[in-house]
Amino acid sequence: MRKTNNVTVSSSIDWLSVWIYILLVAVGILCIFMVEYKPESDLLQTFLGGKTNYSKQLMFAGLSMVIALFILLADSKFFTAFANLFYAFGVVLMFATFVIGKEINGSKSWIPLGGGFNLQPVELCKIFTALALSKYLSRQETNFNNTRSQIIAIALALFPLLVSTLQHELGLGLVYTSFFIVMYREGLPPTLMIIGGSVGVLLIASIIVEPNTLAIALTVLAVLLIYVLRRQMKRNRFLLRWILGIWIFSVGFQRFAVPFIFNNVFKCYQSTRIFNA
Repeated sequence: MRKTNNVTVSSSIDWLSVWIYILLVAVGILCIFMVEYKPESDLLQTFLGGKTNYSKQLMFAGLSMVIALFILLADSKFFTAFANLFYAFGVVLMFATFVIGKEINGSKSWIPLGGGFNLQPVELCKIFTALALSKYLSRQETNFNNTRSQIIAIALALFPLLVSTLQHELGLGLVYTSFFIVMYREGLPPTLMIIGGSVGVLLIASIIVEPNTLAIALTVLAVLLIYVLRRQMKRNRFLLRWILGIWIFSVGFQRFAVPFIFNNVFKCYQSTRIFNA
């Protein structure tokens, strides 16, 4: 009896999610329609013509519903069996943009499909990367306390990010770093998360805070740490070296590395997007 009730509750939750998704999509299409629709246009023709943004969104929503129903009805073993193949297919699509890709807003990460539709493989590959990483982490022979297993998992997550960066689509590529949260739960050393998070915070601070002010703030913070930990430093001389090393890296990063990245690595439109955000 309990099993029957559990199945019933699970099914109702799944269908509730479907209806919520449909409602959100409908609201989104309606918002685009209200902004773009012109009263003198034929309503039915603009919706079915595929030339307006809201008609394209409607077609895309219909296609997404078909795919979603397939996912809901398909056996979960199907995705496990083909996870690696999907990942390889997604990576191949990303590389295909260098040959048949279309450049939009300075990013050559789109594949034209015709009829005004374009495919961005970096978005599609996020799903495939999640499947491949899940399959790898769930294998019985995967020991995530082993450095080799950690390197393989990190490579699976970051390789699409590298390709996305080559496409000049760093913003979407950075989403792949969220897979580190999954790997952290599986046993990835927290030191990597702390270092990555600290560098991210320092990068943001370097953008929004005046360079001299930030350098002074970092120096004051280092001095305070040395004062607070002065007793521990007498027993551990390496502690002072660590604080001074981190201070030198932080100041050097915000004074030299960040300007170099924005002036020589990022494209002009990428820097503009960041500073206007």
